[in-house]
Amino acid sequence: MKKSILFFGIALIILGVSAYSFVDWDDKEIAKLETSEISEVNSNTGTSSEKKENTFDGFIYDIGPRFAPINKEIVKNATSIDDFYDEILLKEIETLKSVTVILVIDNEQSEIREIGYSSEFNESQLKFLKSTDYDTNFIVKSEYLKKNVETGELEDSYSSPHLTVVPAKEATYFMGMETLKSYFKENCKEELVNVDPEKLLPAKIFFTVNKNGTIENAYQDRPSGYPEVDTKMIELINNLPGSWEPAENSKGETVKQELVVSFGLMGC
Repeated sequence: MKKSILFFGIALIILGVSAYSFVDWDDKEIAKLETSEISEVNSNTGTSSEKKENTFDGFIYDIGPRFAPINKEIVKNATSIDDFYDEILLKEIETLKSVTVILVIDNEQSEIREIGYSSEFNESQLKFLKSTDYDTNFIVKSEYLKKNVETGELEDSYSSPHLTVVPAKEATYFMGMETLKSYFKENCKEELVNVDPEKLLPAKIFFTVNKNGTIENAYQDRPSGYPEVDTKMIELINNLPGSWEPAENSKGETVKQELVVSFGLMGC
């Protein structure tokens, strides 16, 4: 009887070792298979250690007015900084020191400016704002004291929203701005082959959509560092397929509007 129990015990031990070996081998094989599958997926999707080809996903990063658009009627009827700042920023102001409206010409702050010392615009500032027309670029710069949330002490700060006056209804491309971005990107592929994305300087092409929906006065503000890209972009603007729906004023009358294509590294 004791011998039978002994043999039975030995058999169980041998069976247990065999089962463990099988499970261990099975787990290793599964791990190998999973590793193989992952490697294959990485190989197929190009996520290996090889250097990815430059895709220029952000080649065209904006198409629209030069700065943040603001309706001409809002500018004309503005009486204080409340018409240009959001509530969060207004609540941040503890003591307002000055407010300056500044005209921007050729991407530079000009000396045409009017300063005041209250949130309400003075006569000169109101005259400045009422004189603006479509495509006017300007800044409303406020200098003030705000409370430091950590120390509770007052500290100097400022806000300077850059704005562009736009019609009540802006000019629109018949297939949409995203399609327009794709148009530039796809048709510049040849010129972008030898371009280093990190060296393609920010540049802007200005153009006007006139009252009948055609493009005129296309020009570039600065070189991107790659003349072949600059030349191609101007060519694409001047030969843009399709049509534009012209801008309209508050009376529903068609008006011209200047738009900007920004490309290269994101700049200001």
